[in-house]
Amino acid sequence: MYGDDGTIPLRDRLPGNIKADVAIVGAGYTGLWTAYELLRSDPGLKVVLLEARFAGYGPSGRNGGAVISQLVGSREFWTKRGGVAGAIAMERAVQAGVDEIGAVIEREQIDAKFAKAGVLMVARTPLEARSFRESVTEDREYGFDPDDTVYLDREQAAERIRVAGLLGAKYNSHSASHDPARLVRGLAEVVERLGGTIYEQTRVQSIAPHRAVTEHGTVEARYVIRATEAYTRWLDGHERQIVPVHTTMIATEPIPESSWEEIGWYNRETVLAEHPFLHLQRTHDHRITIGGDDPRVPYYSGSKTSFDKEPPRELQQHYYRQLMKLFPSLHGVKIAHAWAGVFGAPRDWAPSVGVDHKTGLGWGGGYVGEGVVPSNMAGRTLRDLILQQDTEMTALPWVRRHPRNWEPEPLRTVGAQVIFRGRVLGEANEERSGKPSRLLQVANRVAGFSGHLG
Repeated sequence: MYGDDGTIPLRDRLPGNIKADVAIVGAGYTGLWTAYELLRSDPGLKVVLLEARFAGYGPSGRNGGAVISQLVGSREFWTKRGGVAGAIAMERAVQAGVDEIGAVIEREQIDAKFAKAGVLMVARTPLEARSFRESVTEDREYGFDPDDTVYLDREQAAERIRVAGLLGAKYNSHSASHDPARLVRGLAEVVERLGGTIYEQTRVQSIAPHRAVTEHGTVEARYVIRATEAYTRWLDGHERQIVPVHTTMIATEPIPESSWEEIGWYNRETVLAEHPFLHLQRTHDHRITIGGDDPRVPYYSGSKTSFDKEPPRELQQHYYRQLMKLFPSLHGVKIAHAWAGVFGAPRDWAPSVGVDHKTGLGWGGGYVGEGVVPSNMAGRTLRDLILQQDTEMTALPWVRRHPRNWEPEPLRTVGAQVIFRGRVLGEANEERSGKPSRLLQVANRVAGFSGHLG
């Protein structure tokens, strides 16, 4: 669970101008996984990470805890870029990424409270139930079998969780839960143990071929990797590449065993719900965390970010009400923690990875809130690209040119208002009518959002 109570000891700032083999901008999951994979492959490399605040300050340390085999961009989206075989390879790579993260946690003895129990996508309306059944049918057409995904009817789903209004659920076995703050801090320590250097309190102002310029000095390197995700706008000349989208999370107080028995959530499956979109975890210390689509427009003009303060009470209450709708028997359980964060969205709402060997500039990101597993994949892909090795990772269709930029202001703000309000109204229409919403489809098309793979 995210924790920033001011007691985290900060690492040193960049002491001045230095040279390195690889300079990584950003010490979140993407940057740390890239450093980890490079140093394991070539311990002789000098790898430095440059972080504006502290390792894991952003989404990597404050996400919802789902290690889920899901990637933004529909099967159709990835098929256009890599053929059917490429889309399937992407999906299999995401599934394998869950186990890869678990293997690293075990190998490096990181106490991240990792538990692989799968993900339940619960259906509470006939429209959702039909959609999940059709999704499983499509999974079979793409070669995924019941060991991967299965549709559970009401009785089968209730054996795993008892949600109010439950009609069924899609279960995907390729998912786990974890404590994000524990993982990101543990991974940072492992990177240092392997010989990497992390400079915190060091904001990078600009990047150029073979160079990262900070407020405390310049790092010259053969490769400069941008792993800044939602904070990319702070780099000169990158203001329109990725927009930050704000989100909110709450965590309950520890819930007694009698209540867990009542709601039937015996394991630590990730739980996803629709209308509105919600994601929930049962934590290792017996709390429930819940977050999802905020009922506000989660974009600030100029791609500004603002989330250091506790989320407004009305946002906390929104998620509390959604929790009570799912589990009425938990009425009276208190909110113990609340925090906010941002995720990054590129213009085509799909991640990409790339390295230009001539300029030495590379990047990985654009996860749109689904970054825990893809960031690990990006680290392995960037490793192979930097070491100029042709592998299964470098053959994936997300190794591509960077998506086009977002529109300039004020068009970006106006578009965000239209897109997010359209999505909220469209989801409300679907919940009320039980039919697919044309408004939601239009909002997604305007945004460029094609769906999810996995």
